[in-house]
Amino acid sequence: MTAVSSPSGAWRTEAKATLALGLPLVGSQLAFIAQTSTDVLMMGWVGPETLAAGSLGFNLYVTLFVFAMGVAYAAGGPMAQARGAGRPGEIGYLLPQSLIATTAVTLPLALVLTQSEAILLLLGQTHDNAAAAGHYALAMAPSLVLANWFITLRGFMATYGHTRFVLVVALLGLPLNAVLVFALLFGRFGAPALGLTGVGLATSLVSLVSFLALVAYVLCVPKLRRHLRFPWRPDGARLAMLLKLGLPIGTTLVLEVSLFSAAVMLMGILGVAELAAHQIALQWASMTFMIPMGLAQAATVRVGLAVGAGDLAAARQAAHVGWALAGIFMLGAASVFWFLPEPLVAVFIDADAAPLVASLACSYLAVAAVFQLVDATQAVGAGSLRGLKDTRWPMIMAGIGYWLIGFPTAALLGFWAGWRGIGVWIGLALGLAVTAALMVGRFERLTRPARQRRELAAEIG
Repeated sequence: MTAVSSPSGAWRTEAKATLALGLPLVGSQLAFIAQTSTDVLMMGWVGPETLAAGSLGFNLYVTLFVFAMGVAYAAGGPMAQARGAGRPGEIGYLLPQSLIATTAVTLPLALVLTQSEAILLLLGQTHDNAAAAGHYALAMAPSLVLANWFITLRGFMATYGHTRFVLVVALLGLPLNAVLVFALLFGRFGAPALGLTGVGLATSLVSLVSFLALVAYVLCVPKLRRHLRFPWRPDGARLAMLLKLGLPIGTTLVLEVSLFSAAVMLMGILGVAELAAHQIALQWASMTFMIPMGLAQAATVRVGLAVGAGDLAAARQAAHVGWALAGIFMLGAASVFWFLPEPLVAVFIDADAAPLVASLACSYLAVAAVFQLVDATQAVGAGSLRGLKDTRWPMIMAGIGYWLIGFPTAALLGFWAGWRGIGVWIGLALGLAVTAALMVGRFERLTRPARQRRELAAEIG
């Protein structure tokens, strides 16, 4: 893959480059969702108590994981800019510093995860649930570090367009995870029956194997292997730069995750039927969101390459193509949500056995149809801004959109206006729409024609 230098009208060329880079990343994101769904499915086979405890442990893990993921994402923009500027040697310095920064953030968070039982007891959970969830989270603690090392290497490989092997590893991880979970959860194939601890251990083992697979690939590709020869001692200036970029990304991700966690609390107040329907609609929305999430990672690289080459017009084109592709994919998903909600709901629940839940889920999917488009816009917008090494303002915009507008609107429409679950979903959609508009506006302002280049250099360094 070469730096972006095509004229602004060459959308087809840019689309091909973005899809070649982004589709394997989309596939790896979908594989991650499939892996977690496998875990949930097998927990459910044991019983509702195991599933409930597993959900508690996993929610704690995810909150810490997405914050750390921000630091793992941080090097993507600088690496792409360095390659676009014809300075590949800089990537050799950034890669080890990125892994060091990721380790510095994930190790303390993994230690926090080992105290999950105590944390859950403080949050009012029962002793049995807290103990089971604590054992599960303890077994997953190594994955918090290993999975973020994997993400760091994935970003490095994406800079050079080597994303197909990432997809291969993610796909091979699916059956490996299924076999390990089945064996360690139920005590099959000569393995001990470890219950939830076995599920967490399987997650950590798959993360280890996946990370080592990427390391082996990098060692086998000369263009990538040469970047492992650079000094691995801490570099204060580069570490500070990566943390300055990464901590706001992590905070932005936590702001979004916590918004949806808060929406679950609102739905729980409304009633069991609303909560169940919300989970069904959210599960489908989460699956389709993996598409713009993968394309956002591709946008980071494509925009970064263009900025490194000094071509702001190409950077704008890369972002616009990313938005267009994400919009096309999500328009298709939105059409299914709008016109065919019943079959989607039927995957999770029998409409005859729970007609109210099924009806509510269908109505939430109708709102999610609009929700899909704005969610895709904000995801690619955030990825494009990372390509500019701009992360602080996106964090502020997420705080405004999600928590100053989205959550209050959800609460007001859901309870004060009496719109119940529909009101909550409209509030979520509005928060995402405002965030998307702010991010698009900032990207467009930062990449204006030549007269604004000085402003861009001043703002993003």
